[in-house]
Amino acid sequence: MRKAAFALLLLAGSCNNNDNVVYGAIPSTNVNSFIAFDNLNSVINGRATLTDANGVATGTAEVVIFSDRPALCARLAGARDYFRNPPEPYVALILFLPGDNRLGTFLPGRDQGTDSEAIGADPALPQKSTPWHMDPGGGYISLTDWSEAPGGGSSGSFNLFYDPPPTVTSNIFQFSGKFKSTVCTTLDGTQLP
Repeated sequence: MRKAAFALLLLAGSCNNNDNVVYGAIPSTNVNSFIAFDNLNSVINGRATLTDANGVATGTAEVVIFSDRPALCARLAGARDYFRNPPEPYVALILFLPGDNRLGTFLPGRDQGTDSEAIGADPALPQKSTPWHMDPGGGYISLTDWSEAPGGGSSGSFNLFYDPPPTVTSNIFQFSGKFKSTVCTTLDGTQLP
């Protein structure tokens, strides 16, 4: 049954000529809404300042962000805490990449700065935006092009596994896909989960 479902998923993907696709899903839990990317309306990239829970800067990261929300870059410019205090339901997948505009294939656990989070946010949930963190035991993010200049973008692919948050008893889930993003020049200052 699993092989048949996977074959259908691959067949559906092979018929799609879109540059941005994400395969995978995480069911709803007590801390997240259903996470799937049937409607992928924004794929952006840029350099973001990383902060701790108190808002203290801890460094920077190159990121690619997938979301079902259209005009995500403009939404983030108007609400820097969008990912921590969601004003609306959304799903997002954030890829964190090693800095310095490096290209190549990055492995979790081997390449420092390689990370990812999957989020199914809903203001109606008690914990509004609890991310599923990438499992450090496997997968990859491949980056074939990177630009932070206005009008630029990045491209690549990924295959990653996500662990449930501490309060959720669940399995590990897999997401894979490819991307060709556009630069979000106002991403810096956005508080990432």
